[in-house]
Amino acid sequence: MKIFNKTIYGFLSASVLYSTMALPLNQTEKKIKILTEKSDLLSIQEWNNYCSSLKNFFTTTNADNSLIHGYDIEFSYNNNVPTDKKSTKDYETYAKNIVDQLKSNNYDMMIVDDKFLFGDVAYIESKYIDDNVGRQLHEYYLDLTNEVSQNSLSFHDSKLFQQGFLDNHLYALPFEKDFHLLYYRNINTNINDLDMGTISWDDILSIKSGSSSTTSSYPLSVAYGNDDELLETFMEYVQGKVDISGRNNINFENLYNESSSNIYSSFKKFVVSTNPTETDINKLTDITIENAYNALKKDESLFFKGKASHFSYLTKSDVNNNISAKLPPKNTSVLTTRYLVINSSSLIDKKVLVEVALQLTSKEIQLYKAEQFGKIPTFDLAQKSSDTSIQTYSEKNSDISGFIEKLNPMYLKDIFSNKYSAPLLEIRALLPEDIRKYVKDGNDQSLSNVLENTKNLLMDKVGVAHLPTILLYVPIIIFALFAIVVIILIFKYRNHPYLKIFSPNFCILSILGITLNIISPLFRMEINSISKCKFIYVYETIYTDLTLFPMVAVTYRIYTIYHNKSKDIKNKNLNRRIYTLFIVGLLLMIIYSACSSFLVLKFFFQANGTIDTYRQPLCTYNSGGILEWIERRINEAIYIVMIFLIIVTGRISKKFGEFKYIYCMFFIGIMEYGFNYILSILPSNKYFGFYLLTIVINSILNSLLIYYLVGSRLIYCIKHPNDSEPYHIEELVNNNKTQTQIQTMAE
Repeated sequence: MKIFNKTIYGFLSASVLYSTMALPLNQTEKKIKILTEKSDLLSIQEWNNYCSSLKNFFTTTNADNSLIHGYDIEFSYNNNVPTDKKSTKDYETYAKNIVDQLKSNNYDMMIVDDKFLFGDVAYIESKYIDDNVGRQLHEYYLDLTNEVSQNSLSFHDSKLFQQGFLDNHLYALPFEKDFHLLYYRNINTNINDLDMGTISWDDILSIKSGSSSTTSSYPLSVAYGNDDELLETFMEYVQGKVDISGRNNINFENLYNESSSNIYSSFKKFVVSTNPTETDINKLTDITIENAYNALKKDESLFFKGKASHFSYLTKSDVNNNISAKLPPKNTSVLTTRYLVINSSSLIDKKVLVEVALQLTSKEIQLYKAEQFGKIPTFDLAQKSSDTSIQTYSEKNSDISGFIEKLNPMYLKDIFSNKYSAPLLEIRALLPEDIRKYVKDGNDQSLSNVLENTKNLLMDKVGVAHLPTILLYVPIIIFALFAIVVIILIFKYRNHPYLKIFSPNFCILSILGITLNIISPLFRMEINSISKCKFIYVYETIYTDLTLFPMVAVTYRIYTIYHNKSKDIKNKNLNRRIYTLFIVGLLLMIIYSACSSFLVLKFFFQANGTIDTYRQPLCTYNSGGILEWIERRINEAIYIVMIFLIIVTGRISKKFGEFKYIYCMFFIGIMEYGFNYILSILPSNKYFGFYLLTIVINSILNSLLIYYLVGSRLIYCIKHPNDSEPYHIEELVNNNKTQTQIQTMAE
C-alpha cells in the first residue's frame, strides 16, 4: 500500500510539474480569486510555493472536468494585516477587510476560521460588532444547501461539517483544521517518556531537559503577543483547572465567582514562569510566533508551543532532524477549523464556484496539502477502515493521526455558548487584550467582569439584580403618581374658566401620554422576548401620539375659531368634529404601528456596551422600508402642521399659551434623544447607579414638562376655586374682545 501511494504521488507531482509548462495560456485567463490569511511561519517564497503548487494540482486533477476546465485559482491575503494580530485594532482591520471584500466582487471565495464564520450571530447581538464589522454576514455567503450532495461530504468530521450550517442552511465547507502541539528536541530523554495525558501546564514548568547537551534557559516559549495564541493558551490552562468545555458549561462560572482570583493569579504566575529570564512583562506579552520558535531553534527554550500544521515544516527545517512533538497537557487543545465560503457577489457562474469549492475541499486535495505542506485535513479518522483515502492519510502521517485520535478538543464556540452569550466575534476581538492587560496589571476584578459579561447580561450579573431593581421602581412610581394627581386635579377643575379655555380633556390626554413615557423604563429594563420588543414598539407609538395629538387638536380648535367668519359657530359641533378626528387619527396610527411591528419589521436584540463594560440588551429592528418611512413622515407632517397653525393664529395662540405646545414638542424630542444617548455611554463602573440616576432625571424632566404645560393654571384654579366668570375662547375671538380682556383671561 505504501509503495502504491508513493507511486501515485510521484505521478501526480510529475503531472503537476508538466502542467506548469504545458498548460495553454487561454486556460489561465479565467481566475477564481480566493482571499485567505497569511501563514504564520512560512516565508514569502514558501507561501508562493504553496499557492503555485496547489494551483497546479487543482488544474491537473480537474483537466477533464468540463464544468471548470480552463479555470485557474489565485490565493492572496491582506498585506495590511500583520501575521501576529496583537491588538483589537488588528483584528478589526482583518474582519473589516473580509466584509468589505464580501460586499464587492474582488474575491470569489474566502477562507475564514470558525471564530469569524457566523461569529456575529447570537441571540443578543453586538452593537460593537454591528458598528465596526456588520451583522448577518452569512447573507454574503452563497447558500450551498441545495447545491451540493451532503452524502458526498461524509468524509469530513461530522462536528466540523455541522459547524458550516446555520439555521439548517449550509454556507461553508471545511477546508483544514489545526490544534496545538508542544515541540522539543528529542535528545531530551525526560520528555520522550512523558505521559501528557496525566500532567498539567504547571508541571511543564518543572520539567528538566535530561540531557547535558542542551542549554535551555527556560521551560516554554509561547507567542503571547499573538492574540489567538494568548486566548487559546488561557482557555487550555483554565481547562486544566476546571472543565469549561461545552460539555460542562456551568463550570464557566468559576471564572467570575469567588474562586476566579486563584485561577487568574495561577495563570499569571504560569506566564511569567514560562520565561523567568525575561523581567520585562511588556516584552514577554509581545512575543510573536517567530520569536517563540526561534527560542527553541536557538535552544533557549525547552518547549515551543506551536501548531500541528507546523509539524512538517519544523521537522524538515531542522538540519539535525531531532525535533519531536507532544500534545499539550491533558492531551487537550483548542481545535481551530478553517472554512471555505463562496462570495454571493461574485460574477462567476455559481455552478462553477460550487464545483471549485468542492474540489478545493475534496479528499484528494486535502491529501495533497497534507503530503506537501503538512496541512491537517478535516477527515473523520473513524472512517479509515472503510475509506482508502483516510486510511492513506493515517498511514502516511501516523504521528499526526496519533495526536488526533488522542486529542481532547476544545471548541471556542462551545465554551462561549449559552442563550445570552456575547457573539464569538466580539469575544475574539476584545478578550485577548483583556487577558494581556491582566497579566500586566493583575486586576482580578476587571478580568472577572469581562468574563462574566461574555455569558451574562447586565441584569443577570452577580450583585446587580434584586434589591437595586426594586430601587428602580421607586422614582418611577413617585413621579407617575404625581402625574396622576395632576390629571385628577385637572378633571376636578375642568369647568373652571381659567382652565377650560385650555381644553382640559385634551390636556389630560397629553399628560397621560407623558405618564406612560415615565413608566416606560419598567418595560425596557428586562427584555427577554421578541414579542415584548414588538409590544414596546407599539407602546412607544401610543404614548408619543397620545402626547402629541391632543396638542394638535387644541391648536386646530383655536385656529378654526380664529379663521371662521361666522359668529354663530357651534361649539359642540366643533368639539365633536375634533374629538372624532382625534380618535380616528390616534386609532389609525396605533393600528398602523401594530401592523408594522407584528407583520413587517424584523426585530432582534442588540446589546449596548461590550464585554469590556456591560451588555444591556435593547430591541432593534431592520429597516421597515416604505411602511416605516410613511410612519415617520406622518409624525413629521403633524409637527409641521401644528407649528404652522400656531404661527398663523399668532397673538391669540401666544395669549392662551399654545406656544408652550411647540416648546413641549421640541423638549420631548430632545429628552428622548438625550436619554437614549446617555444610556449608550454610561460607565461600566456602578452602571446601575448611573442608570437609576438617569431614570430619576428623566422622570423629573417629564414632571417639569407637565408643570410647564398646565401647572400655573392649575395652581390658580386651586387658589381661586370660585372664579366662575364664563369666558370662552369663541367669544374672545368672534366678539372681538379687547386686548385688556384677553390679557386678563391669560393671567
